[in-house]
Amino acid sequence: MENLDRLIGISCHYGDNPAYVIAGGGNTSYKDKDTIWIKASGIPLAGIGRDGFVAISRDRLSLIESGVFSENAAEREEQVKVLMNSAIISPKNLRPSVETSLHNLIGYAFVVHTHPTLVNGLMCANDVLAEVEQRFGREALMVEYTDPGYILFKKLRERITDYIADHGHTPQIIFLQNHGVFVAADTVEEINRLYTEINQKISQGKDISMPSCETTAYESPVTEEIVRYSSLRSLCSRSLNCDLIGYFTANRVTMDTVSGPFSPDIIVYCKSSYLLLERNMDPDRVSGLFERFEKQNGYFPRVILEEGGGLTIVEENIRSLQTVEEVFLDLMKISYLSRQFGGPHFMTPGQIRFIDNWEVEHYRRKVAKGEQG
Repeated sequence: MENLDRLIGISCHYGDNPAYVIAGGGNTSYKDKDTIWIKASGIPLAGIGRDGFVAISRDRLSLIESGVFSENAAEREEQVKVLMNSAIISPKNLRPSVETSLHNLIGYAFVVHTHPTLVNGLMCANDVLAEVEQRFGREALMVEYTDPGYILFKKLRERITDYIADHGHTPQIIFLQNHGVFVAADTVEEINRLYTEINQKISQGKDISMPSCETTAYESPVTEEIVRYSSLRSLCSRSLNCDLIGYFTANRVTMDTVSGPFSPDIIVYCKSSYLLLERNMDPDRVSGLFERFEKQNGYFPRVILEEGGGLTIVEENIRSLQTVEEVFLDLMKISYLSRQFGGPHFMTPGQIRFIDNWEVEHYRRKVAKGEQG
């Protein structure tokens, strides 16, 4: 099908560019009257082919709109997942993106949802609402942070309905606080034009340059001990530095501006708590700090920042190590850019707990690690 080929082309265009998409983040879709084709959960957009999309019955999917679900968050999301999976036409072995119902709401053929670094520099900043209003006005719909899944679907359905009543058409640009952007159009050429316009409007009057992100290996007595301790637990580790990392590890004040997650994807790949080590720390304390961190959080630290030093990533395998490195460096870029828009705005503890406990995100972690789904 020609439009599915167009969908694959635009998916690869944005998926191959880490300024827009990292790891399994983001999703794209094409829909006609009866069917929506959407990226499968956890499958990277980079290099995606036909086998990375799920075809879904729109009639069956629309039953979510009229469904009555449990008040319990975990039970509700499970019920919605079962109903969504029942709408799958093919293939049956893949799970559609959790945002499928959102894509189905938007009244355009193509939807490209990404988490661009520049956009999230604004979406994850304190002044996001005022800045979006000033820069986009009636041209975009801005939605405050809402737990993903059914609750976000309901919020977006309500907001799109209000937008149509006010403006006479479905919004083509939908910004989600601490998340990313949906861009929609009936042609892929229009999608590209809108993304260019978004970048231009966000950049206008702002300094979006940042320190070099070209990383080199980093070593210190502390990192040597992390390597030793990690290997005893059959974990992989990598320590690195660059000008951007150096900016954030300079002191505790700057370290605090990257001490928490900005978006659900960061939690999926990096978890929500990071180990911050004081300057010139005794390496003999590493094992004790690891064990205390794990006791407090229920998982070993994936991300370790050494004051006056570098960034260390610890993971279960090389593939996951690379993913966490890419995602956390993007977190740093977002935090750095957010200074142009009032400073960083982290997710709240309640928002973090929802993502940490959500089965959908556990599934995405498994796919990202190359495990069986």
